[in-house]
Amino acid sequence: DDQQREKLPPETAVSETLQLVNYQNITIDNKTITFAKQGMSITLDGIGKGYIVDEGTAILRKYGFTNVMVEAGGDLMAAGEKDTAQPWRIGVQSPRPQAETTLAKFNLSNQAVATSGDYMQSFTADFSQHHILDPRTGYSAPELASVTVKAPSVMLADGLATAVMVLGQQAGLQLINQLSHCEGLLVTKALDTVTTTEFLI
Repeated sequence: DDQQREKLPPETAVSETLQLVNYQNITIDNKTITFAKQGMSITLDGIGKGYIVDEGTAILRKYGFTNVMVEAGGDLMAAGEKDTAQPWRIGVQSPRPQAETTLAKFNLSNQAVATSGDYMQSFTADFSQHHILDPRTGYSAPELASVTVKAPSVMLADGLATAVMVLGQQAGLQLINQLSHCEGLLVTKALDTVTTTEFLI
């Protein structure tokens, strides 16, 4: 309910938890993951879904299916074509439920798309606090409502969309522009959109 959703942890709990955030305190040895500090944990939500879609697509291709679309909760790979000389057509929805608008439509072939946003798991009614947390502050980054990324793999698109949500518009666009074959569409909290140069091409 809304009362429970508005109940955020106290600042002391956030600052104590931040002491456990550091990728350098994670050791991976063969199939074992260990943490340097007690109380640490890890989640692969930012790339796990993308990895699964990539692997599912690879299995379908292995068995001869060249024209397929594999999707899991907004992360998808469009391989080949929808029909002869007809690419897959993708739409990006507004991050606000009351806005039934499609922000962008584009063709896709042999490329991945993933979207991260503040709207799927929001902790506050105004979407200011949600499931994507900035590891530097312990709170949600305030600038963006959603990020959609096109990339060569779904795992890369998935991770990049989440990272750009945290980085914000300026640093996020710089990161996307540094990576080959990656494009992005960013939506601010005010529902303004900005894209990289070739996102809609």
